Amino acid sequence: MNVKPSFWRMLRHLPKLVRLILRLIRDRRVPVLGKIIFFLGIAYTIWPFDLIPDLLMPVIGSFDDVAVLLLCAKYLFYRTPPAVLQEHLSALQAGR
Repeated sequence: MNVKPSFWRMLRHLPKLVRLILRLIRDRRVPVLGKIIFFLGIAYTIWPFDLIPDLLMPVIGSFDDVAVLLLCAKYLFYRTPPAVLQEHLSALQAGR
């Protein structure tokens, strides 16, 4: 099974993605650096200053926030040991 999701696949499966991220954040086996980068992505989204201002370009400005969050999530997945990521993916597919 491929555990390195693409940008569009992650976007399409957003509800499962959120649950997976929450599970990984709580797991002590996931490296702290991956968690820090993800939280920095959340901080960037909340921070009022963006690379592309939301007020000047509403659609594109919001897209960069989503893109940063998804890239940070992808980094979190990259830093997570494959066995741990597979364990959480299997648990989500089984409905646990």
